Amino acid sequence: MNRAVISKEPLQIERVVLSFVQLIPHIDAMIYVDTDTLFLGPVEELWQFFNKFNSSQMSAMALEDDNPNVSWYPRFAKHPFYGKFGLNSGVMLMNLTRMQTFGWVEYVTPIMLKWKLYIPWGDQDIINIIFHYHERAVHVLSCRYNYRSDQCMYGDACADATDRGIFLLHGSRRAFHNNKQPAFQAIYRAIEEYEIGTDPSKYVLTNMDKYFTEAPPSNCGNLKEAFLKVPTKTFSSLYPSPDR
Repeated sequence: MNRAVISKEPLQIERVVLSFVQLIPHIDAMIYVDTDTLFLGPVEELWQFFNKFNSSQMSAMALEDDNPNVSWYPRFAKHPFYGKFGLNSGVMLMNLTRMQTFGWVEYVTPIMLKWKLYIPWGDQDIINIIFHYHERAVHVLSCRYNYRSDQCMYGDACADATDRGIFLLHGSRRAFHNNKQPAFQAIYRAIEEYEIGTDPSKYVLTNMDKYFTEAPPSNCGNLKEAFLKVPTKTFSSLYPSPDR
């Protein structure tokens, strides 16, 4: 379900935030991602972060931003939020067993009732309020695991992604579908056009490179290597070139 739609319906917000913990008690852990996300690397790499949790951590997320000049939470939020910059819940690792023990459900409803007029981002704001008071329960992910246009539209704001490549691309604010972020559109288009059964190392990577080259110049487009590094590595390992 799209979070932007959920945020307009307070009852649905509460239902979604609660449902993972209530409805699947037999599941120990899960990864939640927004529908507007693309994995550029194998999901197993992200899953490995569960093994890095310490005894107090029950979730992992990336920061909303780490630039005070553009970060939304320190400038506009009227409710408590995690740390200095807040968390983005578009990619969220959840240890459901620990969340049940913590009493997640009991926290959500009172927060919803108290802050419902001040949470424009819905479930994400509720999560931020909870972790404002329980900062040690969060394992903070690198921005490369939840890479949004905020990380590049004003310049390079995610050094880890520039160095190691973008792992998970998040097309928030319709970045995959409007003309404001041609770099994001290039990646999305190449994946959307892929035909299952054909060689992705040949068609997906070739088209990513092609659409990047054809795209209008942009700050995000200046980071082409960051966008292509992980899929190039991923497909090369899955589909190695034959010996010549």
